[in-house]
Amino acid sequence: MANHALNPSDLPGGHPTHVFPTPRTYVTIAAILFVVTALEVGASFLVRMGFPYWLEVTALLSLATIKGALVVLFYMHLRFDSRWFSMLFLSGLFLGGLCVIAFLLL
Repeated sequence: MANHALNPSDLPGGHPTHVFPTPRTYVTIAAILFVVTALEVGASFLVRMGFPYWLEVTALLSLATIKGALVVLFYMHLRFDSRWFSMLFLSGLFLGGLCVIAFLLL
């Protein structure tokens, strides 16, 4: 039987170039995550300072989304992988969110 698997060297242009983050990138992302975490701690006191509850919830959800996106993009290397993996991850996240909403509405 013939092997019909596609080798990267069979692609036009040879091997695809892989870009990997440097240690400096990891340290920078860790510093950003630290700052966002500090902002979350500060945002958790918004109601006690007289701000409406919806503002605190919105701020905390926004900051958590930013942190989650940074972790997924850099520490899980989704930014440096194929767009196919990103689409698989986002579709699972979307379907999971729909399930949560459906169960909350039941």
